[in-house]
Amino acid sequence: MGGTGVSGLGKHFFTLTAMALAGCFAVCGAAEPAPVNALPNGGFELTEPGASGRLIPRTWTIRTSGDSYVEVVPRQPDGHCLRLVRKGTPPRLHYDGFPIKDTTPWTLTFETRGTGKLRAQVSANEASKWTTLLDKGVNAVAEWETHRFTIVPSPTATAFRLQFSADGELFLDNVLFGHPRLPGLNLPPSSKLTADADTLLLLDFETDLDPFQYFIKGDVERTEDGRFGAALRQGADAYVATSAEDFLDSHAGTIELWVKLLVPGGERVSRPFVSVPGMRGLSLVRDQYGHISFSIQRHWGVGVRVWADGYARTWEPNVWRHVAACWDNELVQLWVDGRLLHSAPTRNVPDSFGPELRLGAPGMVIDDLRISRTVRYRFPVPSSQ
Repeated sequence: MGGTGVSGLGKHFFTLTAMALAGCFAVCGAAEPAPVNALPNGGFELTEPGASGRLIPRTWTIRTSGDSYVEVVPRQPDGHCLRLVRKGTPPRLHYDGFPIKDTTPWTLTFETRGTGKLRAQVSANEASKWTTLLDKGVNAVAEWETHRFTIVPSPTATAFRLQFSADGELFLDNVLFGHPRLPGLNLPPSSKLTADADTLLLLDFETDLDPFQYFIKGDVERTEDGRFGAALRQGADAYVATSAEDFLDSHAGTIELWVKLLVPGGERVSRPFVSVPGMRGLSLVRDQYGHISFSIQRHWGVGVRVWADGYARTWEPNVWRHVAACWDNELVQLWVDGRLLHSAPTRNVPDSFGPELRLGAPGMVIDDLRISRTVRYRFPVPSSQ
């Protein structure tokens, strides 16, 4: 492993510099492919209110105690960065579960500014034990500075864990962790989705649902404050359904949507985002325990299920989140806000799904719902998974 520190002028300087160098290398024929970032929120633009009222970054796990804290703050001239302040125990920020497919070297880069020291650690899961591959402290200075490290996993490593901790008061931004062979997934989507030849259903709710194609009951209304334009709000006793036969393919598919829960994530009520009831069903849901899961049923039993225990338990209401599930005859994967939560081998998938496709549930607003007959997002995982 190795590391370097480079002084700089902020995220825009480095973006322009990287573009210029890429153009130069392309002409000279000496370009090395740029790493693809496995982090969906390395720039800390996806946020939500924390328990203290401060904005915290989504997809990351925050650990603080005493008066130490972590918060997302504006970074001039635009964008955001992360502020870490130690007042007692060092605040920690970590991201678990980067699957490792092979021994391709990974690159870690990040920017710091402020006073004090930031500690960066990368561990790998090998035979169910975590082994530290990188443990480096970098001193923050008054100007933004970029740091770069290379991590080489062993042939037996199956997953990475990335962690930062702070001693002092400093700022962190533009975290990249990945390598050139990773897929560029564009998750979560930064604009309204479009239809193509593999799209079975696309609902942006810019117009009313056709009552001859959709069953609509209860408090259901279009609203203009969606993630991208209009959206569908579902209140008390809401029920929206259509034909699963027309819009689902059991052999392969992707279900994705933006959802804004109107209730806390830890409430004791199950709220499916998309579901097919019955013995040949599926369910993409935040359940009554705060788990996020996607399951496919066959003969009333669960054929395959991917989930994240308690992932939504601390979710605040009224925050837009992107949820996606993909499956084919090999693998099932579950994503929230671009973070891969779980993968599992496909098994016991029915030849077809039941007749009813339910869209949303009471207590939520949904937008930009797309169902496809192909896998649109796939992160490589070890063959053992």
